[in-house]
Amino acid sequence: MELIVQSQLVMTGAGLLLGSILGSFLNVCAHRIPIGLSIISPPSFCPQCKARIPWKNNLPILSWLIQKGQAKCCGEPISSRYLFVEVVTALLFGYFFHRYFQNHDLAELCVGCFLGWVLLAVIVIDAETMLIPDRFSMGGALAGLVFSVIFPSLHGYGYFPLPEERILSVIDSLIGLLVGSSVMYWIGAAAEKALGKEALGQGDVKLMGCIGAFCGWKAAVFIIFAGASIGTALVIPFMVFQNLKKKSSKQNPPEDQIPWGREIPFGPYLAIATLLYLGGLNLWVDPWIKGVLAIIGKSY
Repeated sequence: MELIVQSQLVMTGAGLLLGSILGSFLNVCAHRIPIGLSIISPPSFCPQCKARIPWKNNLPILSWLIQKGQAKCCGEPISSRYLFVEVVTALLFGYFFHRYFQNHDLAELCVGCFLGWVLLAVIVIDAETMLIPDRFSMGGALAGLVFSVIFPSLHGYGYFPLPEERILSVIDSLIGLLVGSSVMYWIGAAAEKALGKEALGQGDVKLMGCIGAFCGWKAAVFIIFAGASIGTALVIPFMVFQNLKKKSSKQNPPEDQIPWGREIPFGPYLAIATLLYLGGLNLWVDPWIKGVLAIIGKSY
């Protein structure tokens, strides 16, 4: 029993370590990709003074804490976003490594870590720039098709699939890609017609294609509405509070206020809904969707 506990701790610790390292790399991608810089060269440098950062000052999580959020080279503050991303990525990987020790589901481990990392990158970049780079959305969709060949269990097939089941898995992935992106596109088109302005960006459409390729069309439809619900639950109360605060004060509104009519990125909420689905919500959602479809089928 003690050996099992120790092995579980080692597995979870390995996930935490790997996640923190990849979280640091995610920060590099989030900073460099939107401004067109290579993610490989030059080596890590300070965004403020451009000085090269030595490895001992670039340790995930630890360096930020040791330096108390200040750059060694110039003393300028380091955004807490760097620490937050590294911690969240570490926890995400630690969670999926812990799950793998319990259920030995290699597909869940690989997809959870890969897609989870991509979705965290989307959250950070879209929240900061209102853009979702194609290398994450379209590249992720292609990866979803590849993962479906390697792990047909993603779409309900066995862990020891026959060749034809791999083909069917890719077809399911492609259907998920098409349905996810199509539903998102038509929702955006309808909203644009109703509001008289663009309501959803093409990045959101492509992102849903990526999510559908991994999760299938049923989950993709659920995630769209779950993402909208999460966004509404988080944004509307904050907007109401900010506007009430504005009316009660004669001062200019703070810079971080979200005014009515301002564009708000939808990608982060789709990504959060997908992370919740991958993190265990699928255990309840999938049977529920199956039951709903069975009822609809019987009614016809």
